[in-house]
Amino acid sequence: MEETNVRFIKFKDDYRHVEGFSNVGIVYTTEGIVIIDTNIDPGLAEQIYKAIRQETSLPIRYMIYTHGHYDHLITANAYLEKGTTIIAHEAVNDRFLKYQKLADHTNRINQIQFQGQLPIRDHNEAIPPDVTFHKTYSFTLGDKTFHLIHGKGETDDHCYVWIPKDKVVYSGDFMISSFPNIGNPLKVNRFEREWFETLEDIQKLQPDALFPGHGSLIQGNRQIMAATQDVVDALKLVYDETSRCLNENRPLEDALEQITLPEHLAKSPYLPQNYGSLDFAIKGTYRRYTGWFSGNPTDLEPHKKLDVAKEYIALIGDKESILDRCRALFQAGEYQMVMHIADVLIFAENNAEAIQLKKDAINKKKETVTNFISKNIYNYYGS
Repeated sequence: MEETNVRFIKFKDDYRHVEGFSNVGIVYTTEGIVIIDTNIDPGLAEQIYKAIRQETSLPIRYMIYTHGHYDHLITANAYLEKGTTIIAHEAVNDRFLKYQKLADHTNRINQIQFQGQLPIRDHNEAIPPDVTFHKTYSFTLGDKTFHLIHGKGETDDHCYVWIPKDKVVYSGDFMISSFPNIGNPLKVNRFEREWFETLEDIQKLQPDALFPGHGSLIQGNRQIMAATQDVVDALKLVYDETSRCLNENRPLEDALEQITLPEHLAKSPYLPQNYGSLDFAIKGTYRRYTGWFSGNPTDLEPHKKLDVAKEYIALIGDKESILDRCRALFQAGEYQMVMHIADVLIFAENNAEAIQLKKDAINKKKETVTNFISKNIYNYYGS
């Protein structure tokens, strides 16, 4: 049989884990195989299937979608066999409808967010689940029982998988080897409180192995408890401190200044701010619990930015002084302020030099950030 380059990470005799942009779980039982998430890369999915077939002829009886993000399910057809049953939370179908209705928008924001780092696939390729559930779903296959438990976190259609025989959890994106992606600047609201509550439920199971949606297998109960506790503590901090600021009627910009991570969380290997970030989480939580009104009456029924910018130009009376200030700020490394001030000339008259100064500032700002979503947004608008 054709050799593959797939590297199976093994746990005990029956568990296989493949790390990719998103991870794939493979569980062998005495009566068949269960696949948990499928990755986004069709070539990798085909290689994984071939690697499975090099180890066993047992049928693939079930596939589980931990949630409806397409990097976790778009290659399901690579594993689909006659008699394979796909299981997911009931809200996955609503997500598929949204992706179909907003296909152009969804593809555009994914192109901005990922900048060619993963293949953008047609969401219509997604295979809908055969079985859906509301809160919990269980099945037994051979020597193992699988419990699927719904929780909200990065999505509202999420579940984790608990296999009590071997004390194994497949967490999906409740663990992602990054600061939780609450408040993605391009996506819908996410669920900070429910996320940490679900992780606390996982902790109560006392697992010996946790397979995350992204990142490396975590083994040993002590290590799992430490890893999940860092994420719980970070999300609780965001929830509690953002709630405090809202109750004190503090604007978002005050919250962003005041809320900081304690040192042990800032340095946690499970919370690098390369995907989610503390600022994203604060902004997302504000957005979740408030309306679009900023608290400034000017923003309630604002004029178009173009008209306001023209008034600024008329008031200043000298657009060259605006450009001079942008140049000076650029030289001083104040790239964010360059963008603010250049916008006056850009909105007022589409000024070519202001446009270029802003692009230059964006590209310089891009060099200062480590969060790849922010970096890719700057890259998109600076090109």
